[in-house]
Amino acid sequence: MQRKRRKNLPASGDHDQEKDGGARLGMKRASIAKLGDKLDSGDILLGDEDEDSDDDAAVFSLADMSPAESVLSDEEILLDQKKDIKIPDGSTKTEVWRTDWHKNHMAAISSERFDSLLKMCPDFQGCKSHMAAFVLIKEVFDTAGRPCEHYKVVALGAGRFSCNKWLCYNGTMVHDCHAIIIARRALLRFLYKQLLLFFDADPKAKENCIFESSTDSHQLQLKPKISLHLYTNQCPEGAAKNFYFKVSANHTWTSMKLQYHAKSLLVPVAYLDPSFWGSKVCCMSGSDKLCCWIVTGVQGALLTHFIQPLYITSMVLGGPQLLSKEMSDITNKRLGEGWEDLLPPSYKKHDIFFLCCDQAGPVVTSSQHDNLSINWCCGDKDIEVLDSTEGFIIDGSPSVSGPGFSSRLCKRALYSSFRLVAQLGGHSYLLDLPTYHSVKVEAIIYQTVKDLVKQQFLSTHAGSWNSKKLVDCFSA
Repeated sequence: MQRKRRKNLPASGDHDQEKDGGARLGMKRASIAKLGDKLDSGDILLGDEDEDSDDDAAVFSLADMSPAESVLSDEEILLDQKKDIKIPDGSTKTEVWRTDWHKNHMAAISSERFDSLLKMCPDFQGCKSHMAAFVLIKEVFDTAGRPCEHYKVVALGAGRFSCNKWLCYNGTMVHDCHAIIIARRALLRFLYKQLLLFFDADPKAKENCIFESSTDSHQLQLKPKISLHLYTNQCPEGAAKNFYFKVSANHTWTSMKLQYHAKSLLVPVAYLDPSFWGSKVCCMSGSDKLCCWIVTGVQGALLTHFIQPLYITSMVLGGPQLLSKEMSDITNKRLGEGWEDLLPPSYKKHDIFFLCCDQAGPVVTSSQHDNLSINWCCGDKDIEVLDSTEGFIIDGSPSVSGPGFSSRLCKRALYSSFRLVAQLGGHSYLLDLPTYHSVKVEAIIYQTVKDLVKQQFLSTHAGSWNSKKLVDCFSA
């Protein structure tokens, strides 16, 4: 596979759709208004993407996406749409995500979704060895009025490396391409698509959105009986793979050190040269980020302006059964206890329920696919393939996005999506903030919660969670 080294190009092009002002906004409203022609009231969670659409234009960025064609068309029934679990009449209900059926089904639908996306580009099938997928589960009722569970894969990522280049200051480089990190960024893209539905003028569009208004907050909340779940066929990088850090005397996990991906190695934060950290891309490990997400939620700072924290309910790991207990302790107990009362309303320490199942996909990545990363979310017509060591799209990727081969998951692309949603939602004050960094800082409560998590890492001697503010100081 031929790859070209991409340079950081000026921040312009497809990711900067908001510059066209009122005329473009009018076009967006007209486009989104077409949703009513495509919505299927039989699937109130969300529709499926139209893989056989006659529309020749690939979905390159959220701002160019037609929600009618790309989010809610529902013309092909796939495995993950109609697999239901029945609850016997009169029985005491056990949450489906605590069952063996759940873990096996999560693996099956994640694997099937990956395979279906790679049907037209089998050259990238080897990337499946390091794969992750986010799944939404909604409780619905069958035709007999009995409750059943509707599973839907909404975001998918594959990859096993992070970028090892100099820092990029215009937001066009994807720094971390490990599977769960890429899947989470694809999930953010999906959430922005859902917000487009909520702010559409057509009531039918809002009905098909996963969010609803909250009576006690200006932020939207997830509709009742919808939950978020994560599958990965590899244990996350970081402390979760280093069980020897466990203190056997009192069986605590709080002594584990924060770790960074740097120089293609996993380095404890205490051993990372500050000069290297200040100039080259260094990414927190996946297990460290997972530990943070149980408190902050997976939505990040920007989406917090619109929605309440979104937590992972369960996580299914492909691998030995012992991983579930170890991962649960590492992730859920690592921050210690006694500080949760300091969290503001709507935030909590939401422990993840871990399960293990057989691994889906090859155990080892072929050398041909070693540096490649794949992303997709519900509504995208094609997968996007990145060179994880460069942080940009490769030649031959089925989907090619913004300027300079920048990804649809890069900070600049998601910032453009944020501004479009802010515009449609009437949040003009957010559009007046000058930079991506200033928008993050404006999420004051979220930043307070994240600072509390950082302080907990310090108090448990895990190390300092450093933030690179300069890479966020780009404008629209």
